[in-house]
Amino acid sequence: MTIQRPSRNSAALRCIALAMAANLSAPGIAAAPTASPASPASPSGASAPETVEAFLARAEGELDAATEASNRADWVHATNITPDTDWLSSAARNRLAALSLDLAREAAAFDPTAVGPAERRKLELLRRLINVPPPADKRKAARLSALQTSLSSNYATGAFDFQGKATSLRQAEDLLAKTRDPEQARLLWEGWRESAKRLKSDYAEMVDLSRQGARELGFADMGELWRAGYDRSPSQVEADLDKDWAALKPLYAALHCFTRKRLSERYGASVQPRTGPIRADLLGNMWSQNWGNIFDIVYPGPVERPDIDKYLHAAGYDPMRMVKTAEGFYVSLGFDPLPASFWTSSQFVEPADRAVDCNPSAWTIDNRSDVRLKMCIRVTRAQFRTVYHELGHDFYNLAYVKQPFLFRRGADEGFHEGIGDFIALSATTLGNYKRLGIVPADAPGGDDIGQLLQKALDEVPLLPFAVALDKWRWSVFAGRIAPDHYNDSWWKLVAEYQGVAPPRPRPADGFDAGAKYHVAENVPYISYLKARLYQYQFHEAACHMAKWKGPLHLCSIYGDKEVGTRLRQMLALGGSRPNSEALALFTGSSDADPRAMLEYYRPVLRWLEKQNGGERCGW
Repeated sequence: MTIQRPSRNSAALRCIALAMAANLSAPGIAAAPTASPASPASPSGASAPETVEAFLARAEGELDAATEASNRADWVHATNITPDTDWLSSAARNRLAALSLDLAREAAAFDPTAVGPAERRKLELLRRLINVPPPADKRKAARLSALQTSLSSNYATGAFDFQGKATSLRQAEDLLAKTRDPEQARLLWEGWRESAKRLKSDYAEMVDLSRQGARELGFADMGELWRAGYDRSPSQVEADLDKDWAALKPLYAALHCFTRKRLSERYGASVQPRTGPIRADLLGNMWSQNWGNIFDIVYPGPVERPDIDKYLHAAGYDPMRMVKTAEGFYVSLGFDPLPASFWTSSQFVEPADRAVDCNPSAWTIDNRSDVRLKMCIRVTRAQFRTVYHELGHDFYNLAYVKQPFLFRRGADEGFHEGIGDFIALSATTLGNYKRLGIVPADAPGGDDIGQLLQKALDEVPLLPFAVALDKWRWSVFAGRIAPDHYNDSWWKLVAEYQGVAPPRPRPADGFDAGAKYHVAENVPYISYLKARLYQYQFHEAACHMAKWKGPLHLCSIYGDKEVGTRLRQMLALGGSRPNSEALALFTGSSDADPRAMLEYYRPVLRWLEKQNGGERCGW
C-alpha cells in the first residue's frame, strides 16, 4: 500500500477509538476499576465532593493502566489472529471502554467554566474519549463490543476466489497494481468488494448502537463526536472541509483529466471513454485513492523516472534495512534513536505460520517508550514511504511522553498522520536516494516534471476519497442513509468527489464502502486530508528554516539540526495546546492552509493544464 494508515499512538483517543465498548467484563477476567459519578455538595460530616484536580489525576492513572492492558491484548490479536486472541482483545477493549464511558460521564458533570484552561481541555478530551460510544445498557454495550471485534477480524481475514485461488486483500492489491489487463483488474476489484459484503449487517447494527451511545454523551451522533476533535465546532470542521476541497479541486481535476486521457489512449474508448468518470479498477489502487502504480501509463515523457523498486533490490535492501534507513533520517535531525525494544518487539514481515493484520500501523504499548511498528514490509518505493510515515508516529509518541496522560496525543489526528509524510517528502527525493547510494550518483534522473507527477499521482487522489468517505459516514451515522441505500449513496459521493465509477453497475445490496479498512475499524478519515495539508505546510516551513532557495519539491532537510529542534519543540506539546498554537509554533500559521500544497505542485499543474488543452475536463 502507498497510502497512509492509522496508527496506534499512545493517546487515549486513539486507543479507545478501537475499543468498542461494553460495560461488562469478560468471564474470568477482572473488571477495570470504574469511576463513580461526581458527588454533589455533601452535608457537614460527609466526605467532600471530589475536586476536578483529584478527578483528573484519578482518571489519568486509571486510563493509563487500562490503555496499556488493551494495547497489549490488541497487539497479540493483530499479530496472531485466532478465536482466542479475538476473545482476549474484545475483553480488554470492554474493560477500557467501560472505564472510559464512566469517566466521560463524570467529566460532563463538572462545570468547565470554573476551571483553568488545562483542566478544561482535559475534561473535553474525556467527554469525547470514546470514538465509538456504547449505550449505557450493558447488554447493548456488550453487543457493540462483539460487533466491532467481528468487523475487525472479518476484514483482516477477508478473501475471495480469483483464478481458482483464495486471494487476500494484500495479494489482490499487489496484482491490481501490476496488471494492465482490464478484465483481470475488474475481477480483482469486484472480488474484494464481494468479500466486504459480509460486514454490512454487523456495520449497520453497530451504527445504530453507537448512535444511542453518542446521544447519551450529548452528541447528535457519532459523526458529530468525531468532528469535535479539531478545536472548533463540528459544523465549522465540515465547513473547513468544503473550503479546503474547493481550493484543492483544480489540482485534482487537472490530474484527473490527464490521467483519463492517457488511460483512454492505452485501453481505447470502449474501455475508458475520453470524457466522464474514470473506471475505478484501472487506477492501480483498490480504492482509487493513489494512482502512482500506473505512472508508466500516465507519463508520456521520453525518459522514465528511476525505477526505485529495482534500485532498492539491486542495493540489497530488505525490510529491516528499510526501517533502519528511515530511522537514520529522523536521527539526522537530532531525534534519539528508537529504543532497543522497538527492534525486538515489532512485526516487520508477514509470518508464515499464522494469520496477522498486515495493515501498516505504529503502536505505543505502555504509553511511554515501548513503541513498535506493525507491517508486512515489501521492498518497494511505496512501502519505503510508508515506513517513513509510520516511524513519524513513533517519534511523535516518544516526543510527548513527558506530558500528562491525556495530552499524550497529537495536537489533532491530522498532526499524527502528517509528521511522517512531511519527513517522507524530503526522504524520497532523488537527491536523497542518491545520498543513500540506492540510486547511483551518475544515474539519469528523468525529467523534473516526471518526478513531480509521480508524487502527485501518489498523494493528490487521496483528497477527494477522504471527503467522500467521511461525508458518507457522517450521513450514515446521522441516519440520513439507511442500509438499503449504503451502496447507491456511496457511489453518488464517489462520482461527485472522485470522478470515478465502477467497471459495471454495482449491486444494490452491496457494501462497497466497507471494502476500506477504516470503515470496519471506525477510523475517521478527514485526518488524512488534514495531514496532507499539514504535511506540505511543515515541509514549506522547514525548507524556509533550512534556507532552501529552489523549488519545494526538490528540498530535503536531511541533517538540519535547527529544523529538528523546532520540530521536536512542536511535537513535545502533544495535545496540551490547541492545534492552532502547535501549528503556529512551527509554521507561523495558525490554521491548515492548502496554499503550501498548491505551491509544491505548481510546476506540474501548469504542465497538466497545457497537456489538457482541447480536452473536455470534468466528469
